[in-house]
Amino acid sequence: MSIPQKLVFSALSLLIILSPLTSGFSQTKPEVAQEIKKGTVIGKIVVKSGVPLSFGQVMFYDASAGPPPNPKKYERTPDVSKTLNAEGEFKVELPEGMYYLGAIKRLSGDRLGPPQEGDYVFRSLNELGKPKEYFIHADRSVDVGTFTEAFPLTAEDLSKRSITTAIEGMILSMDWKPVPDVVVVAFTKPSIGGKPLFVSDKSDKDGKYVLPVTEGMYYLRARNSFAAGPPQPGQIVGYYGEGTPSGLYVNECEMKKGIDFQVIVFPGRGPFSGTAPAEDPRKDK
Repeated sequence: MSIPQKLVFSALSLLIILSPLTSGFSQTKPEVAQEIKKGTVIGKIVVKSGVPLSFGQVMFYDASAGPPPNPKKYERTPDVSKTLNAEGEFKVELPEGMYYLGAIKRLSGDRLGPPQEGDYVFRSLNELGKPKEYFIHADRSVDVGTFTEAFPLTAEDLSKRSITTAIEGMILSMDWKPVPDVVVVAFTKPSIGGKPLFVSDKSDKDGKYVLPVTEGMYYLRARNSFAAGPPQPGQIVGYYGEGTPSGLYVNECEMKKGIDFQVIVFPGRGPFSGTAPAEDPRKDK
């Protein structure tokens, strides 16, 4: 059994990729950021029983940054996420533009990642059952009212997902052993930094993962938590590519399989921190 040529990366090349993110210095003079004009949106989210979605997360998706959220096919990362207060109320400033709106309250307490069974979720939908659009004007405030449709996800809800376009593979350690509880995230730029567009569920006990996406070019990164920014010592990290992150194009209705990752523990801790890849025992099987 052979593996994709772009699977293997070295710990040294990973550090080179990440060094611009972890360095506190810059060789170029930073540009002065232009002031971004923002508007304000306020509202409230409660469960169908009338109980406030206390301390859940209200989520906004920039319509210009990606496809509408569609939890039945993929899980898009929100562009802005804020904590609701004890009464389920929110007041959020957003750059002018069109947005979709949703909310979640996780039983696990995690801030980010795909919803799981038992989590309370809310999706603002229009009369056709599609994500409703909200235009936020600069220097204006809009009250979207009280939403009463938050509900707990069941195993049946999750089983109804119809994933037709996705990336599949395995998460492997540097000595080719399966690594569970790792997520794979998809970026649209090779810098693989900042906020990704899509996120997978955690890899299973055999290291297998499924990352639902839409058609497009993606650059993939693996982490043991849905974290943005530079990795911390002891965190698991890896990316798809040989030497540098490589783009992967996925067609609509394509299940792209065999996209495997080797991961390391970011130097500082761990039995395989900074080690070179071992010979793949799966070759020629």
